[in-house]
Amino acid sequence: MAGWFTTFAAAWQADWRERRRDGRVALVLVLGLALALAAALLSARDLRDTAHARAEATQAEQHRWLHQGRKNPHSAAHYGVYAFKPQSALAAVDPGVEPYVGSSVWLEAHKQNEFVYRPANDAPGTVRQFALTPAFVLQVLVPLALVFLGFGVWAGEREAGALVQLRLQSARLGALAAARAAVLLVLGLVLALPALAAVLWVQGQLPATAPAFCDAGLRWTLFGAGYLGYLALWCLAIVTVSAASATLLRSLAVLMGLWAATTLVLPRAAVEWAQSAAPLPSGAVFRQQMEAALGEPHDPAEEKRQQQALMQQHGVSRLEDLPVNWSGISLQRGEERGNAVFDAHYGRLFAAMRAQDRAVAGWAWLSPTLAVAGLSAAAAGSDTEHHLQFVQGAEAHRRLIQRQMNDAITATPDRNGQRVEGDDALWSRVPPMRFRFDALGPGLWRHALPLLALLAAMALACHLTLRRLQKGPLR
Repeated sequence: MAGWFTTFAAAWQADWRERRRDGRVALVLVLGLALALAAALLSARDLRDTAHARAEATQAEQHRWLHQGRKNPHSAAHYGVYAFKPQSALAAVDPGVEPYVGSSVWLEAHKQNEFVYRPANDAPGTVRQFALTPAFVLQVLVPLALVFLGFGVWAGEREAGALVQLRLQSARLGALAAARAAVLLVLGLVLALPALAAVLWVQGQLPATAPAFCDAGLRWTLFGAGYLGYLALWCLAIVTVSAASATLLRSLAVLMGLWAATTLVLPRAAVEWAQSAAPLPSGAVFRQQMEAALGEPHDPAEEKRQQQALMQQHGVSRLEDLPVNWSGISLQRGEERGNAVFDAHYGRLFAAMRAQDRAVAGWAWLSPTLAVAGLSAAAAGSDTEHHLQFVQGAEAHRRLIQRQMNDAITATPDRNGQRVEGDDALWSRVPPMRFRFDALGPGLWRHALPLLALLAAMALACHLTLRRLQKGPLR
């Protein structure tokens, strides 16, 4: 074992010294760092500005709600408030679905509104497909850089005949391969430094508000471990393919094909498959179906039965004599009927969206890029599941507002058609929305397990290839 570590240390020093002298390595690192730095600066600045804007807008909305003046509580329910989705500093690296699904929603009576402010809607198609984010750099461009830096780690020696000397000297090829893979990993981590700096900078710049994540430490750990494992997998793949290739050209061709398939082709194929496996209705069709269900007439006979039961309960013969206001009860009854429609239609929509996520995750067993992308977005709180959590949290808050407004009307008996009015005391009884995401659950394993399995499989493939290289024919 001591000999293995001695060989590893010597190989590390030799490989690192050679790469420092290689101008091509410096060129790749400079270009890669320039792209990574540009992506990190743009993403970090946008997230910081967005976080401050949402915090200010949330305070302004709360002030607007509390100081709306005297009015009927139902008018206040229509007056409504906007809710803004919180973000994690990790979203500076991986914004996930945030640009496509919207960031805020208007909470008003009778409606579960759609989210608005989708930056992707204002961007050209090419920008939407190839947005320069730190996640894109880490998931796609850094592996490409590693391929160019490492495709010749073994193939070059085989082509030059230097591998014969290593075999004659009984060199520990495993230790040599580990050292070369470790040097590649360090170079990859150098390219990841701008993303790390962006996250740390944004974390210090976020406004002081209630934390939206109860397990931030775990998220940071999984986020870093996921990308570390992903880059390590690519380093092992490069060493394995290079060791199995007789020429530099063959090594480069195979690695470029592997890169293109796993980072570009398979992710796109997975999305297309998911859309066909669990198709989503168009926005127009969805709204039309929901509005048709909402527009169905209510049951007047059931309303009459409820009125009679209420009057019998209080021992009166007229609605005007009730100690409660039937208008508030009727309004809440309408809200609950609408809520049932919303739950049915949005429930089917959300189930299809989750089914698409599961379908994409199934392809992660073939593409480590899909695995790390799912793990990254989940840890950053920027995936579809976290968006749906906030949608449901915002809707729960909307229903709380409606119930409190309708309860205020209900608690004021109808006397000669006198108008019910609320004031600042009533508006202040509605608590501000303080949303917290759920802790990461077992669903995370559908991203982590494929990444771990592919990493283990690549390590095994590397071991078998090196053993064949140690004992088998050189070509």
